[in-house]
This record gives sequence, C-alpha cells and structure tokens, in this order.
Amino acid sequence: MQSRLFETALGRAAKTWQTYTKALCTLHLAFIIDALGGFLFLKGKSIDFLGFTVVRESLSATYGILFSLFVATTFIESRLLKNCVSPNNPLMPDELPVLPLWFLSPFSDLPLMRWMFWILYIDGFQYLAFFSLAHLAIFIYPDWVNLFPNNGLKNLQDNKYIAIGVINLILLIICVPFGYLTYRNFQSVRAALYDRS
Repeated sequence: MQSRLFETALGRAAKTWQTYTKALCTLHLAFIIDALGGFLFLKGKSIDFLGFTVVRESLSATYGILFSLFVATTFIESRLLKNCVSPNNPLMPDELPVLPLWFLSPFSDLPLMRWMFWILYIDGFQYLAFFSLAHLAIFIYPDWVNLFPNNGLKNLQDNKYIAIGVINLILLIICVPFGYLTYRNFQSVRAALYDRS
C-alpha cells in the first residue's frame, strides 16, 4: 500500500513539475519574442493571446497567483513523498517505474539534470521578484517614469499597478521558505532512494 502511494505521489509530482517547466519555457519564449519586437509588451502594449487581450498588469498578477499555487502544491507533494519514503520500509520497491521517465528531476542520476531542475525552480522565484520590482520601481527610483516617455510607464503611479507589486512581493516572501522546505524534502527523498539502491 505504501509502495503504491509513493508511486502515485511520484507520478503526480512529475506531472506538476513538467507542467511548470512547460509554462516557464513558454514565458521565456514570450519574453524573447517581445525583446525581438522592441519590448512592446513590457512597455505597456497589450497583446492578443488565444482570443484574450493580455495586458502587462494581468500577466504580473496571474503569474504571482499561479506560481504561489505551484509552490504550495510542490511543497505538499514533496512532503508526501518524504513521509512515504523510509530506509526501513520493506514495502518500497527497488525499482520505481515512474522515476526513469522523469528526466529533469531532483532524483536524476546525472548531476546536470538535477542542477537544471533546481535552476528552473529558482527561475520561477526570480520572475516573481522581477514582476514585484517592476511594479514597485516608482518607490525605488521615483524618476523611473521619466526615463521612458510615452511608453505606458505612467501606469506606475496607478494604485492598482502598485498593489499588484505589493501582493507579488508578499507572495514571494511567503513562497521562499516553502521553496526551501521543498528542496529539503526532495533531498531527503533522494537520499533515502539512493540509500536503498
């Protein structure tokens, strides 16, 4: 029973991280395309995506909420995996069928894959910090608005725009400890798995 629970939890964790990786790569691609187009989106121009009009402010707010949910989900999944794994548990199988299919994972045999996994995780926190600072730049550098005339940065003085930055900053402060605990949980699981092998 414990073995089946661990395999199911491992499969769910792998799917969660694969979804996160796809979303983060899509975000990177979108910013590369925006950079090639002269940073029109970052300067305040809205874009059409799948029939929706996406403005810069909605991207920041949506990312903050979705990334926080991702951090909470991964923390819960990592804690479940840690609770399932025990060096003295005779019910754990020697071979886990899901593990070899999760190439970019904290349990990979290749150190490069493990490094890439954690770099992608940290990258999500960096985006949340970037979105927070972009919205709160008016407090850090009051003349920020005057640096780029006629590009939509006057919205920095808007209360809603600043509120998004404050909320994202609060979410970042909350997410960092849970991100660290997720790292510790996965390291414990990896140590237990490799001790068994």
